[in-house]
Amino acid sequence: MGAQEPSAQDVSLGVDWLTRYGYLPPPHPAQAQLQSQAKLRDAIKVMQRFAGLPETGLLDPVTVATMHKPRCSLPDVLGVAGLVRRRRRYALSGSMWKKRTLTWRAPPYSQSSELSQETVRTLMHHALTTWGVESGLRFQEMGSQGPTEPDILIDFARAYHQDSYPFDGQGGTLAHAFFPGEHSISGDTHFDDEETWTFGSKDGEGTDLFAVAVHEFGHALGLGHSSAPDSIMRPFYQGPVGNPTEYRLSQDDREGLQQLYGKTPQTPYDKPTRKPLAPPPPPPALPPDSPSQPVPDRCAGNFDAIANIRGETFFFKGPWFWRLQPSGQLVSSRPARLHRFWEGLPPQVTVIQAAYARHRDGRILLFSAPSVGPRAPRPPKATLHPGACDCQCEISQAAGRPSVPLLLPLLPLLLGGVASR
Repeated sequence: MGAQEPSAQDVSLGVDWLTRYGYLPPPHPAQAQLQSQAKLRDAIKVMQRFAGLPETGLLDPVTVATMHKPRCSLPDVLGVAGLVRRRRRYALSGSMWKKRTLTWRAPPYSQSSELSQETVRTLMHHALTTWGVESGLRFQEMGSQGPTEPDILIDFARAYHQDSYPFDGQGGTLAHAFFPGEHSISGDTHFDDEETWTFGSKDGEGTDLFAVAVHEFGHALGLGHSSAPDSIMRPFYQGPVGNPTEYRLSQDDREGLQQLYGKTPQTPYDKPTRKPLAPPPPPPALPPDSPSQPVPDRCAGNFDAIANIRGETFFFKGPWFWRLQPSGQLVSSRPARLHRFWEGLPPQVTVIQAAYARHRDGRILLFSAPSVGPRAPRPPKATLHPGACDCQCEISQAAGRPSVPLLLPLLPLLLGGVASR
């Protein structure tokens, strides 16, 4: 029995995907037949070789499923002839930095519901150091208010964000970075802020930020995508790669990097050392495996508060909450913890009873009943503005329904808003 013919939808998706990632040239508007069958078959074979699949040249179910996998936004630019000729798998972009000390800066915060800003910063440090120990490159972190732009500016963005690679929400494209050069955007690295970024996740949910960061920083240093099975530069997301302080590049990745920058002069390969930046960031901490309270079941309902905030719907229950995007998709099926998302929230706050975004200044106001005992002092990094509130507030009750005003008497509620979110 012959192979099942792909559907018209699969063919259309396949052609678009192959064109987007460089396997097919853009169709010429004057040609009646946009892509010949021979070119399409050859392009599929290259894609299958790149993905480690049997080279059938057909849009079989495995190939179509691979096209749906989360991946880097940048194209896989190798041609058929080049891929056949080369014994090495790594690819070079043709550009490199002309200096050996590069500066970088992490964003003030991301919208990630799983990782704190300090964890994000620490993971970025270790991802860059992964490349530094194999090449002699040094990476110097710049403060958030540095006088000049860093060589590698890290950002979390959504949808279209003023470059050629708009993000597409959860799944699909995860991140991208720009190759070295003299342009202001050269080296910049962007992560899709609608992904559920995690680190050390034990349940397999979310996308490991460290693994994706190592991949993208390879682009920022001048490496293209690789077809080597063990390369971090493969275009598809491969899952977590382990402890950031112990992770080492594959031979293919080392050879590509050292083709550009040479080997590390100070340290032998078999004993790499990771010198911390000054000041060194704290070591990354894994999320606790056993929270003090069981994770609630969202299907049970009985939420403490529901609020529409900046286009998303927040469902609060105890020290947890879920976020529903305008598309109707949850950011994560697992709830996030209040104190992980809103850094500086007083530790005695274990429930949110009302929340809304104030129109005049954009602040998000959270309200909680007073707890027993004295209030803790405001932490130095906190951006909260606690204080009594004697007003009434209007929030929306649920997502996807007409906005229903709900007036809440807030005389006994003591917690004010968060300015930074």
